[in-house]
Amino acid sequence: MNKNELVERYKKLYAGVIYDTLTFDLKVRKNFLVDMSVKPCYPFRDVLFGPAFTCKGEKVQDVEHIDDTIRLKMFQRFYEGCVQVISSGGYRDVAEFGDISGKIARKFGAVGAVVDAPTRDVRLIEDDGFKLFCMGAQCTDAYGKWQITEYEVPIIYPGIHGVVEINPGDFIFGDPDGILVIQKDIVYDVLSGAEKRLEKENIVREEIYRTNDIVDLNNRVGRW
Repeated sequence: MNKNELVERYKKLYAGVIYDTLTFDLKVRKNFLVDMSVKPCYPFRDVLFGPAFTCKGEKVQDVEHIDDTIRLKMFQRFYEGCVQVISSGGYRDVAEFGDISGKIARKFGAVGAVVDAPTRDVRLIEDDGFKLFCMGAQCTDAYGKWQITEYEVPIIYPGIHGVVEINPGDFIFGDPDGILVIQKDIVYDVLSGAEKRLEKENIVREEIYRTNDIVDLNNRVGRW
């Protein structure tokens, strides 16, 4: 299966069937569900899916430590179809993303971004149709206060069931129901299981209009 087919098949899914596959079928014990405070910065129905290009940032402790060249070099390492995933390092007093960041990210191949901190320029980001998950919005510029210090390294995100570890190349799936992190070594197994669950759920959706016997439906199709 080539990369384009993988992406197109995942885009036909939704977070619920992926969560159920990871939890009930593959019995993944590693935390994979990002905290619900990280959500779309504007309403969109499309799926954000792709391998994570991880970025780690931290608060600037001294003006002498300001180094924006790391961020600028980072864009040169982006690749087609990646999702930029930014770790704030717990510092969320500034906007760590904006519409120009999104424009540059897209120019170098990113299909969207995730940041566990606020963004700014929401209207412009929406006008661009750039898919961004974040922790709300505010207008304070990050320059001189917070900066990206490393990229393509393991990062930690807040999760619903504890912290979520995200490694470079792990896959990000985001839709209006939330963000799931899929380890790269199981991405095909998850796809197969989620498609089977989707098929079963679609049968249930059709059958609901044909029967009032929900018990029989459950016995025939199984739990949905």
